Amino acid sequence: MINLDTILVPFVDSPSAIGALKTAIAISKIHNSKLNVLHVVNDKTPDNLLETIKNICSAENAIFTFMERSGNIAREIIKAEKETNANLIVMGAYGLTGWQQLWVGSNAFKVISTSNCPVLTLQNDIGTFNGFNKIMLPLDDSEETRQKVNWVAKLAKGFEAEVLIFNTTKVKGEDSRVKLALYAQQIEEILNKEGIKTEFDESYGNNIAEDCIKFAQLHGCDLISIMTETEQTNSFFMGTYAQQLVSTSPVPVISIHARSVAKPTGMG
Repeated sequence: MINLDTILVPFVDSPSAIGALKTAIAISKIHNSKLNVLHVVNDKTPDNLLETIKNICSAENAIFTFMERSGNIAREIIKAEKETNANLIVMGAYGLTGWQQLWVGSNAFKVISTSNCPVLTLQNDIGTFNGFNKIMLPLDDSEETRQKVNWVAKLAKGFEAEVLIFNTTKVKGEDSRVKLALYAQQIEEILNKEGIKTEFDESYGNNIAEDCIKFAQLHGCDLISIMTETEQTNSFFMGTYAQQLVSTSPVPVISIHARSVAKPTGMG
């Protein structure tokens, strides 16, 4: 069972962090989640930062708890996650120092790699956020790829969003196509039983991260779901491809750990 009773939002005064806070507020209102906003400082909190948070939250009538820590940013975020028993972290993919195309070692990547809960990242502010309308669910040929279905279903039902099932691998082999077709059929049946509308598309043999972004934009998706780790060395939801996708996607990405979710009901 997916719980969404506590959301943690690491915050600095940057466009992506502002977008993250707006997104977290929308999710928290649907699921009646506690909203904890964390700022990690080296010296002291900027005078206008708390006022910025209050203004964003008051515009949506959202109640939040402000947390302030000092020290290593990623480490303090993970500590706060454990202290608050957060079910979801929503954060900007970059802060005041700007964007890095390959961001291994950045705070966002460290948080995604070491957290116990999913992490939803955004590249920019999103303006007025009215929820997710269509969520991309990419599938590769690893067993773990299907384990994100429960999270996708949770978010899709909350926002009454459609789900794009997107089959893709690094190779064009027929065996992979057949396997993924079965996966997609199983997932479509599960989602449809939950009253979630689905679409389908596929692409094989290309740069996986680029294809995910391309097809997400083509279908009007406003969230991409990925797994952060698998046990299969041919899976793209690990290493360079996952980093590239999260760090370059203009579409928000939710990164889910295989170790922290169960296989969806009804899947063999």
